[in-house]
Amino acid sequence: MNAIDQIFGGQAQAPVGVGKAPDELGQEDFLKLLVAQLKNQDPSNPVENGEFLGQIAQFSMVSGIDDLGSSFDNIAGSLYATQAMQASQLVGKEVLVETDTAVLDDAETISGVLNLDFAAADIRVGIYDSTGVLVSSSPIGTVAAGQHKFSWDGQLANGDKAPAGTYVFKAEGLVNGSLHRLPIQLFKDVESVSVDRTTTSVMVNLEGNTTVNLSQVTEFK
Repeated sequence: MNAIDQIFGGQAQAPVGVGKAPDELGQEDFLKLLVAQLKNQDPSNPVENGEFLGQIAQFSMVSGIDDLGSSFDNIAGSLYATQAMQASQLVGKEVLVETDTAVLDDAETISGVLNLDFAAADIRVGIYDSTGVLVSSSPIGTVAAGQHKFSWDGQLANGDKAPAGTYVFKAEGLVNGSLHRLPIQLFKDVESVSVDRTTTSVMVNLEGNTTVNLSQVTEFK
């Protein structure tokens, strides 16, 4: 077994370059070993072409894996930058996310979506103030599976305009004869975008101190 075969077979420790771990073989080290092997080979039993090419292929494969990892890192970095740029364009717009709270402004209408995987009957969306008091209720009726939009213009049960603030939305309906809480999504204003370079996550900061991952945004307007 020659010196290079021993290295790749794990039976001998290779000389290392400056700054490398003891068990790491760099390209320069490999070339030095290859030249030394050719100089010191037994003339009566030289290294055959097939064996020689096999040693080069082994090193090329290891080097190729490292290059492939670097390529993947570059691609991930590009996708991360693209996501951050796309998210920055959402600032000042409304996005649809799965949440049950929204902020009512003086001249604003809150809109949302019921995205159901099943049919439901007697659906009603209740709106509650920050103290948990029911201030309005919107009947939707019976619907099939699918997406169903609704909105609230801030009108209270007594006909007055609700004061600006945060409100909680709860949707309930009958599914196979039993009352169930239904998943609800609301449109919320995007105030800013933040990025986490450690986890390469792009976060969308919404009104009402709500933060969601960009992947949780299902629609914007």
